[in-house]
Amino acid sequence: MTDRPNVLFILSDQHRQCSMPGVDGCEVVAPNLEKLQGAGTSYVNCFSNYPVCSPARAMLLSGRWPSDTGVFNNLSELEPSETSLGHVFARGGYQTSFIGKWHLHAGPPETIDGNDRFIPAGPGRHGFERMSVWTETNRHWDSVRYDERGGEPVRMRGYNATLMTDEALDFLRQRDRSKPFFLFLSLNPPHPPLDDAPPEFLKLYESGALSIRENVPEALSTGAQLVPAGAHCNHVRMTLQEQYGQYYAHISAVDAEIGRLLAALETGDSLTETLVVYSSDHGDMLGSHGRLRKGVFYQESAQVPLVLSWPGRIAKGEESEMLVGLIDIFPTLAGLCGLEVPDGARGTDLSRGILSGESTGARYVLHFNTLADDSEFRKGSRGLRTERHLYFTDGIEEHLFDSLNDPWEMRELAAEETYADLRAMLAECLGRALPAEMSIREAGWPGAH
Repeated sequence: MTDRPNVLFILSDQHRQCSMPGVDGCEVVAPNLEKLQGAGTSYVNCFSNYPVCSPARAMLLSGRWPSDTGVFNNLSELEPSETSLGHVFARGGYQTSFIGKWHLHAGPPETIDGNDRFIPAGPGRHGFERMSVWTETNRHWDSVRYDERGGEPVRMRGYNATLMTDEALDFLRQRDRSKPFFLFLSLNPPHPPLDDAPPEFLKLYESGALSIRENVPEALSTGAQLVPAGAHCNHVRMTLQEQYGQYYAHISAVDAEIGRLLAALETGDSLTETLVVYSSDHGDMLGSHGRLRKGVFYQESAQVPLVLSWPGRIAKGEESEMLVGLIDIFPTLAGLCGLEVPDGARGTDLSRGILSGESTGARYVLHFNTLADDSEFRKGSRGLRTERHLYFTDGIEEHLFDSLNDPWEMRELAAEETYADLRAMLAECLGRALPAEMSIREAGWPGAH
């Protein structure tokens, strides 16, 4: 048994924890994710600190806050000067490879989703020896990848999650076996559009009788057609049932690719020496609280899967309620693999608790959003989540929920006198955390001075 495992990190886009197999009320068909859960531990209280694509990915890869990196929105770039997971593992003697959706810089304006340009060899690859960057990934079929050497865009024919996985399998076959590997596979589904799931997986959900979450308003859950809001989404009028079916079908398609990867590791006798990680950058509201997409702090948007499997080292078939933020993954992966964490990294190294199965004690996860602009989530919203409560404020109004007794986060407690002391304590805790970790002034919090 090795103390320096291979690492296969599979990141999907917009997969929420409540749409994982085994969750009550979720009918997704995902046998390979179930297999991975059975082989490892599921951390069911993992939250995206900033549930928007690029800010979340920057925190995951750099272990640093948006105020450190400047990645506040989806057109921001993670500068080459930032130390990433690729650097840490390369310096630790790993063969490193990144394949798929990078989403950490603006791309050519003519691309469909306006991000992910070619990254030539050099500092921009953030320590990844091999880097296969894809663009137009929100177009799930016939996306574009850049030729790794010359940078020419190449139109690839097929479902992009399958084609990216093909590249990952090629890497596993051809890798330098004298070194451990760190392979980061970044898939796009189940990110919208939600009108193009592979037909063979869509058939699994054609009954039209999927369970809709209880915090979805009746007007949305009873068959009314709606247009999914926001950029990159399909503009076909669909019922919420149809959107659920498409969303689940994309998860099932990703699940099939996970199965191919696990089978390759088993065939190559590498599975026992590999730490497999599955997670996502944020979730999707899918009608909960009357909302679509992400960017808010409710569970459907912010709570993401985190499954870790390392045979013989991480407990099998367990479910942990340890609080984890995406900001913690950088130091935790380094800790699990015995690698040095850079001085500038934030977050908490949870590796000791993961390996021992013991609680790491009381913690909280910070939430940020500098983009939202509506009645609840105005620009500059901040919050924190404890093991039981969600508290957030935009600097004007406060919101408080008891997620233990109110798992749908529907009963607003901030104005109730009974909870005044708790609200004040959480507000004070948030205020103490913010100056060191996120500048109110930089984020444009209303009333900041």
